[in-house]
Amino acid sequence: MKKSVLLNIKTLGLILIIVLCLLLVGCNNKTDDENGKTDDQSGENQGGEVKPIDDDPKEEDPANVTVTNWKILEGTDSVTTVYKFTTDKEGPKVAIVGGIHGDETAGWTAGLRLVTALETENGICGEILLIPQANILADKADSRYKVTGYDFSDLNRSFPVGRYESAKEASIQISSAIVETVEAFEPDYIIDLHESLHSWEQQEEGLKTTLGNTLIASNNSRFMRQLIKRYNETYRLESETEFRQEGANQLGSFNYYFTTTYPDKVVYTIETNRGYENGVNTIDLEIRVRHQLNILEAMFDLIWTRS
Repeated sequence: MKKSVLLNIKTLGLILIIVLCLLLVGCNNKTDDENGKTDDQSGENQGGEVKPIDDDPKEEDPANVTVTNWKILEGTDSVTTVYKFTTDKEGPKVAIVGGIHGDETAGWTAGLRLVTALETENGICGEILLIPQANILADKADSRYKVTGYDFSDLNRSFPVGRYESAKEASIQISSAIVETVEAFEPDYIIDLHESLHSWEQQEEGLKTTLGNTLIASNNSRFMRQLIKRYNETYRLESETEFRQEGANQLGSFNYYFTTTYPDKVVYTIETNRGYENGVNTIDLEIRVRHQLNILEAMFDLIWTRS
């Protein structure tokens, strides 16, 4: 009787050992998918050829960019060109307008440089609408808005919301064409490029026009904080003034119109500093253009996938 019991215990132990072995073999024979691997990750393909695991994947191919252009305000002396950059990669829609004030040269100069630069811009995606010289006659005359032989008023007081009563028909016509063009594009980001006579730092000196080194914006404060931080920390030279933010409140302006009409969009104005003294801009144009373009670069860093 004792021998029979011992035999049964030994038999049971042998059975348990066999079961455990079968279970272990079964774990080792899991498919790559069950182990969290695909064929590409396992190091071998189905044909048995060894494939290296790609720890450093190739960079994504750059977007193909198609550029189209057309004229607005045709039939008038204010006719100007609109450029549209369309890519084959999904992304945001950005509208950029320069040259609303002709003597704010860095804005429309930066706009013109974007015409060629955007075709090869790193990480470009989505679509961009660009109007480099909105008030082209004032730009050519290097004047805020007064042009000999033309009855213009300040274009940046002639947009529909809060438009000044003194706005002239010729300027209203330009503002209407810009609004129609930008709205038809349905952008997510709307930017206009301006300059101020002095920096915000000079307010203590009692200067009235002290918007230089400022981004004027009221919508999407979180994004604007990120943008200003990105520019100040990444693009600004240590010796240069930091950019800061100020709310949009100028009635009749491009910024005020789009801010109030499209509160869910990112709308801002770049105001670089001319350093205007005794009728002369004391800050070199190339520096001011760099500031304009670097603000836009900082924005692209945030809204595009950059390598």
